[in-house]
Amino acid sequence: MSRSHRARTALAAVLGAALLPLAACTHSGGRPQPAPLTGQQAEALALTRFTNYRAGTAHVTATVPLPGSRVVLDARLDWRAHTGYGLLRDATPGAARHWQHLLRWDRTTVAAHFDWPGKAPAKPPADGWSPERPLDPHTSTVDTALALLLGLAADRPDNAQLLVRSGAARIGAATVGGRPVTEYAGPSAPGAPSSTGPGTPSAAAGGRTRYWIDSAGLLRRFAARLPGSPGWTTADLTAPYPAADPAGAAAATG
Repeated sequence: MSRSHRARTALAAVLGAALLPLAACTHSGGRPQPAPLTGQQAEALALTRFTNYRAGTAHVTATVPLPGSRVVLDARLDWRAHTGYGLLRDATPGAARHWQHLLRWDRTTVAAHFDWPGKAPAKPPADGWSPERPLDPHTSTVDTALALLLGLAADRPDNAQLLVRSGAARIGAATVGGRPVTEYAGPSAPGAPSSTGPGTPSAAAGGRTRYWIDSAGLLRRFAARLPGSPGWTTADLTAPYPAADPAGAAAATG
């Protein structure tokens, strides 16, 4: 089995939850009660990844909790080229030293400029990268997050009828970045811990993925419970999305 085939298989397993949200848990403690999708809501959710793909690019700020630490990714996603580029930094409260690495990745590989000293250049540097290694969601929580972010776009809509049959749920209205959005629950996981802070996944639903979608169909926030992580990985996406940089995308894939 080739490395690319193994990587695609791993990514498919990781994305299975993200692509077809399932039913959420029951109402609790005054939180919004997840409701089955209407046909119109299912159509809106089914178009989300296709809308992202048509937009082409996005800026993402993602926080990934790890056992005993926390990292933040500040990056640009090129959904048509299937690449990402940006800074991964340690954001562990109370840490004596905070590191920062410049990353570039695609669906199968990742490379880094370790201990990057400042902001990310507008375009990836031409040299100085570490040797590429396989992107492996099976063994790395950060790799899982990188793979999921590239998987938030598709070149065709998802199946709305399948979403309805899967039991995908609408949690309710929310606000992200001052904009009104609708929060949807992803796959349910019995006993999964929930976060109760503002702007975090609702305690009323115990699933493993969440989507916050605005009235234009743009994904403003995505959250997931990832293997090996003690909390929710949360990604805020900037929209309207900036134009893609073909030169930068080419450099990012090396």
